[in-house]
Amino acid sequence: MPKLAVPKISTFYSSVLVCGLLAVCLFALTGSGAPLTNVITGQTMGTSYRIVLADSQDATTLAAMQADIDLALNQLEDQMSTWRPDSELSRFNVSTSTDWFSVSRDTVFVVSEAKRIWQLSDGAFDPTVAPLIKLWHFAEEPGEQSLPSESDIKQALAAIGFDQINVRLDPPSLMKKRPEIQLNLSAIAKGYAVDVVSKLLTERLAEDHLPTAHLVEIGGEMRGRGRKPDGRSWTAGIETPDALPRQIHTALRLHDRALATSGDYRNYFEVDGQRYSHTIDPATGRPVTHNLTSVSVLAEDCLTADALATAIEVLGPEQGMKLAEQEGVSIYQIIRNGSNFDVQASSSFPLLVTADSPTESAKQANSVLATVLAAVGIFALAIAGMAVGVVFSNRSIKGSCGGLASMPGHDGKSICELCTVPAEECRDEEMRKIRRQAECSDTEFEV
Repeated sequence: MPKLAVPKISTFYSSVLVCGLLAVCLFALTGSGAPLTNVITGQTMGTSYRIVLADSQDATTLAAMQADIDLALNQLEDQMSTWRPDSELSRFNVSTSTDWFSVSRDTVFVVSEAKRIWQLSDGAFDPTVAPLIKLWHFAEEPGEQSLPSESDIKQALAAIGFDQINVRLDPPSLMKKRPEIQLNLSAIAKGYAVDVVSKLLTERLAEDHLPTAHLVEIGGEMRGRGRKPDGRSWTAGIETPDALPRQIHTALRLHDRALATSGDYRNYFEVDGQRYSHTIDPATGRPVTHNLTSVSVLAEDCLTADALATAIEVLGPEQGMKLAEQEGVSIYQIIRNGSNFDVQASSSFPLLVTADSPTESAKQANSVLATVLAAVGIFALAIAGMAVGVVFSNRSIKGSCGGLASMPGHDGKSICELCTVPAEECRDEEMRKIRRQAECSDTEFEV
């Protein structure tokens, strides 16, 4: 019996040693002086959310905050989800009535703001384009895509039009002029949800006389409020399109601002060598053909950033920059130029780090990777020397750290949640394997 107990104890302490030494390694790379922040995570709107508080809180306080957050997010889904058949929006969509349809103030506010962006963008942002999206994304398996006919496109175009929706703020109601018109708020609702959660947190923390600084992220859209305890702004990253392993293209300060990114490089299909983006132009009924592959919008609120990012992705780089300047928002555009990328950014975009090219970005990531691997290698040798009994036993060391790929920075957040990589992809084991090396560059970007 004592012989069975020895490997268990050795495994436990060796696991602790692995975690401790890896933490020291990462701590040395990221710097010292800032305490770990508290992170709240959950699921909403078919994606994940992550919240980072600038100041540590006890478990009871965090649990109460999360309960309030989940309640607010669930209410928004009850109002604006197209996946819940009993939501306000779903019931409005299936209704054939052309009379006023009563909805919540949240829903009517989001639809009215969507109309504002629709008008500003000359129709480039149009939440009624669901028939076109369905038309161009009908295949379930790769390789089965075929192009819709001209008659199919004309038929779908006849079933859209945001001008067919009327909005009344008091009492909050919507009205469709044609029974077949439907709304899909997916390109603006996540941004609004970020704003709702940020407001809720600010009020809740202020009531409890706690620091109100925080970072909220839902499905890649995010908003930073206040500063960290050391006085620095939150930092966010924008990824390089197409890069595998994924790489940070640039980083920016996110101080009392919201950030949303729209791109064509993750969701597309090809037919006969021609690439078709998921971004549909409501004016033509077809995928956009310009070379704007990614646009990140920085605005005072996330609802505006979210909707404008979609609108600019439709408009293209030139018209998109004009719209951004007109509205006084900062944007960062990545433009496809053959196998390379060019950048067009507002002069006010608060850049911290910019990669001159994907190749240069890869060199920087590899340099950091080499440093990290060298440090980990040295510590691995030390671990092997101190835990020979475990290394050569039939049991493997399984600590709770998960390696550098899943270890947070000193503010408690990994690269997955601070850049435009969807958080759910980072939790997928296959994607994690692909990303492991690139994630070592997380040490250069602090949340």
